[in-house]
Amino acid sequence: MKFFPSRRKRVLQGESSEGAADLSDSSNPVKPQPPAGSGANDSQVSPAATGPQPSAEPPENRGPYSEGDSPGGSDFLDLGAIRIPLIPGLQLFPVQDDYGNILAVEIVAGTGQMQLSAFAMQRSGGLWDKIRVELAEQLKSQEYQIFPLPGPFGEAVLARPIPGGKSAGEGALPLLLWGVEGERWLLRVIVRGLAAEDENTRQQLLDVLHGLEVVRGEEARVPGELLPIVLPQQVREQLEAGEQ
Repeated sequence: MKFFPSRRKRVLQGESSEGAADLSDSSNPVKPQPPAGSGANDSQVSPAATGPQPSAEPPENRGPYSEGDSPGGSDFLDLGAIRIPLIPGLQLFPVQDDYGNILAVEIVAGTGQMQLSAFAMQRSGGLWDKIRVELAEQLKSQEYQIFPLPGPFGEAVLARPIPGGKSAGEGALPLLLWGVEGERWLLRVIVRGLAAEDENTRQQLLDVLHGLEVVRGEEARVPGELLPIVLPQQVREQLEAGEQ
């Protein structure tokens, strides 16, 4: 299983890079309607196991939000299923399969990196419990040590490469996996590198998560089906320019 496929293309960069655009300068931001409710995603927190201890309780009225539930006045880069808040200095990469299909987006903020993908879910919830177990088993087979621990969105999984093991030999990095369940959607978050174990390093990533929206749509979808990520014209043009 490849959490970060090799086919990854940078489409939005910081101002210091030539020919780049900052997320805060998007020419086509999306302005959602004022929230109809709190929009917060509350989760039960499980007891901690061995590993770092992130904050267990999320602040009230913070995202990820369902579509339209974020505070009025928020601006986003619209990527279809995921709307990313316009925060200066972020870098964004589409994560693609061998056929060019976009499976996720990778956000880089400072030295922190995370991958985001959204899935359809049944109204009763519970999809993350199933996915969490499956991911943990796959990582164990790749010689990672697995540590369940509480996080700001409920139970998370910390995966560390086993010293001297196969994963360590391939240069694998620590991973922190979160699942955020909303109204018929699940946002899967995979943080990697130093940010997986250091709260200060991943603070900017949390700012992104607390401000983003997930757009589930009204289409009938099978639970676990990937919600489509669509690059806006502005982003596609940057991608095409980078390939020339």
